[in-house]
Order: sequence, then C-alpha cells, then structure tokens
Amino acid sequence: MLGIAVKIARLFAHLLWIAVMGVYWALADYGRSFARPAAWLVSSGFFFYWCYTGVLAQLMAKAPDIEKYKQAVRMLALGTVPFVGPLTIDSKVKEFLFCPCRNCPDPLIPPEGYQWLVLGQNLFSITCVFFIGLALRNYFKIK
Repeated sequence: MLGIAVKIARLFAHLLWIAVMGVYWALADYGRSFARPAAWLVSSGFFFYWCYTGVLAQLMAKAPDIEKYKQAVRMLALGTVPFVGPLTIDSKVKEFLFCPCRNCPDPLIPPEGYQWLVLGQNLFSITCVFFIGLALRNYFKIK
C-alpha cells in the first residue's frame, strides 16, 4: 500500500509541474518574449474590470451616478502595477465604491469576493512584471 501512495504522490507532483510549466509558457514563453507578459498585463486590466463590475454590481445599482461609479471601478481595475496600484487609489474612492449612496449602514465593508479578487489581481500582475523583467534580462544578457 505504501508503494501506491508514493506513486500517486509522484504522479501528482509531476502533473503539478506540467501545469506550472504550461502557465509559464503561456505567460512568458520561457523568458524569451517581452511582449507576451506585457500583453497579458494590459489585458488583465480589462478582465479585472469585468470581474469588479460583477462583484460590485449590487453597490453599482445603488449609485446615484452610474458613470462616476464605473470610472471608480476602472481606476480600481487599472491599478495593476504591484505595490503601487493600490496606493494610487484614494481612500475617498474606496469609500465611494463601498458606499455610493452616503447613507449606507456598513459603509466600508467590501462585498464578498472582493478581497480574493484583489489578491488574485496583485498576484497575477506581480507574476507578469517578474516575467517582463526576466525577458528584459534575457534580451540584454551579455554572452
């Protein structure tokens, strides 16, 4: 029985490695392409805007000015540069996102799924910026 468990663990580790290398190829072309991770980083802004509009849909419906609310969501989604993006979003913008109609009972409690979405966006953008740096290093590497 112990031999079967070891074989299953090795198979799982091998499949996990294949998945990691597949993601690495899709995002960075093994460090050979600068354009691929940059394109993924730019397109992630549109994807996360779509995700944020889904998560914040109930609050968006309560907003008196829908266009202003959509602009705030765009600011949130385009803050994709790691560590800098969240700092560019003012606290008043966050207050407006979570309480668009000034008389909310719990004004600054984000909706369910918001924190996971922000975490996923930050991890994805950090990975893309790392792959951009790796491609630049490989491009300018002295042989």
